[in-house]
Amino acid sequence: MTGRSGHVHNKRAVALTTALLVSGFVAEPEVQAEPYAYITNQRANNVSVIDTATRSVVKTIAAGKSPAGVAVTRDGSKVVVTNPDSSEVAIIDGRSQNLAALLRVGEGPLGVAVDPSGTRAYVADFYGHFISVIDLVDYSILKRVPVGHYPAGIVVSADGSKIYVAEREDNTVSIVNGLTLTVDRTGPVGQHPFGLTLDEKAGRLFVANVESNDVSVLEANTLAPIKSIQVGDRPYALVATRDGTRIFVTNQYDGSLSVIDAQKLEAIGTISVGEYPEGIARHPDGRHVYVANWFNNSVSVVDVTTLKVVKTIPTDNGSRAFGDFIPSLH
Repeated sequence: MTGRSGHVHNKRAVALTTALLVSGFVAEPEVQAEPYAYITNQRANNVSVIDTATRSVVKTIAAGKSPAGVAVTRDGSKVVVTNPDSSEVAIIDGRSQNLAALLRVGEGPLGVAVDPSGTRAYVADFYGHFISVIDLVDYSILKRVPVGHYPAGIVVSADGSKIYVAEREDNTVSIVNGLTLTVDRTGPVGQHPFGLTLDEKAGRLFVANVESNDVSVLEANTLAPIKSIQVGDRPYALVATRDGTRIFVTNQYDGSLSVIDAQKLEAIGTISVGEYPEGIARHPDGRHVYVANWFNNSVSVVDVTTLKVVKTIPTDNGSRAFGDFIPSLH
C-alpha cells in the first residue's frame, strides 16, 4: 500500500476479474449515536467505528486485507473500503455496522468516492490506471474508465456531474464526466498529486502534491491553475471546512496539518497532530476535522476555529482512512 512518499507497495499480479463474495450477515443491535467515523487500519485488517458523539471506538469491523481508502454515503447507510493489496472492495452496512460484501475490483483499488445519490462508488485503481464504477444497489461493476497513470485521490461534485481524479505519475488531474463516464479534461499540477478536495462555492479544486510539498489550486471547471501554496513535508490529503473558509492539509513527514486561508490562498498556520497523519475528513457540525495518524494508531480531533487538538482517540494498527470517512448527513 501507499508508503512514505505516497507510493504503493507489494504490487500483486491479479487478473482483472470481478466476482462478488457476499459475506454472511449476523443481526446485531444497532448503535444509536451518529454520525460515525470509519477509520481503515491497514496493518490490523479492520475498520474502527468511532461514535463522534462520545469520540470513542464503539466497534471494529474486519474489512479485507490491508484496508486503506474509505468513503461513506451522505446518509451514512453504506461505507466503501478499498483493499489495494488484495484487489478487493469491502461494503459495510452503515446501519448494522456489519460487513455486507466483498467485491473483486481491478488490480489495486485505492482512492474512492461516492456520488450524491449514494447509488454509485467511484474507485481509482492505482495499478490498473482506471476508475471502476460500482453500483451500490446490486454491487456490480458498471464500467471501467481509463485515466492517467497511478490514479489516487478522487472526489465527486455535489451534483454528481464531475468526478475529479489525481493521476500521481503523470502530475495531472482529470475530470471524468459523471453522465458519459469519459474523461472531459486533464490539467497539470505539482509533483505526485494524491489527495483532493473541492470548494464548490468558490469553484476551486485543491490538490495535495506529495513530492513538491505544495497544494495546487485549480479552477474547478477548466482546471486552469490559480496558485501553488507551499505547505509541510509530504502533503497527502486535505479537506475544506463546510463554510469554505479554510483548507486543512495533512503533512506526513511533519506530523502536522497546514492551515490554508481559502480566500487569500495563503498558508496561515500549522497544527501538530499524531505521527504520519494521512486521511482527513470534516464533521458535519462544521466545527471539527478528524485526522487519521498512521504511525500513532490514533485519530486527532481538531477544532477548526481554535486550531487546537481537542481529543486523541486510540484506534488500531496503521490508521490511514484515505477518503471522506464521515457522512455529511445532508
